[in-house]
Amino acid sequence: MATVRERLFRDRRVLDILTLDLAALANSMPSGSQPSLALPQWLLLNTPAPILLRELWAQIGLVENPWLRLFSQRILHDPDISLRWVSIPASREHHHAEPAGLLRHSLEALRLLGKSPRMTHLEWDIARTALLWHDVGKILCCSARERKGTEGTLVPHETATTEVLAPHLAWLRQRSPDLVTALKLHWYRPRHGRPLMPGQLLVEACDRMSAALDNREHAFEQQPAWRQFSRLEGAGPVSRFWRLPGGP
Repeated sequence: MATVRERLFRDRRVLDILTLDLAALANSMPSGSQPSLALPQWLLLNTPAPILLRELWAQIGLVENPWLRLFSQRILHDPDISLRWVSIPASREHHHAEPAGLLRHSLEALRLLGKSPRMTHLEWDIARTALLWHDVGKILCCSARERKGTEGTLVPHETATTEVLAPHLAWLRQRSPDLVTALKLHWYRPRHGRPLMPGQLLVEACDRMSAALDNREHAFEQQPAWRQFSRLEGAGPVSRFWRLPGGP
């Protein structure tokens, strides 16, 4: 299911994963003696994208910190959050606008998150966890018909993230208050405006890159191969794209 390459990373020997079928690993990842949960089958049955959900579960299983790993698993075991999170679009007229678009966007952004050698493993775990749940507040901003309600129209969805995750953040705070603080520093600008943890910049970049790639694909899908400029209209400013000849 995987091909790997061994190398030295600081004082540790690590494996670079060259190819990996994460979806196939979702039900077979060992938990050892550390706390871990199983992928909920009822959630698999209620998402339009079960393969994406399986891959996401495997991604969570790769988080080294046991409390952050269990934090994400607990959220997916919470039907009040997960049943909508795995089903709704990421936006109504913008990027990833199909059913399960929010799940696809979150997973695609997670795939883009590379690790800098100057980040600790814990910092990387925090950035991955923060990126995974950065848009979870959108489940409060969509109506039952997947349209923006009044709250979604008037209030940025980012402000709802900690409200949605409140019981799970309270659980995590009992294990490690610093992890809760670190997650919030990746979701919101700190009081003095500049990021205290550089991983916040990675989270923002991967979020925007996932959205931009999806928008570019839609902008050019009806255009001939020779066209280099295209635009995608929707809510908010128009997205404009330029591609080099012979590009995607």
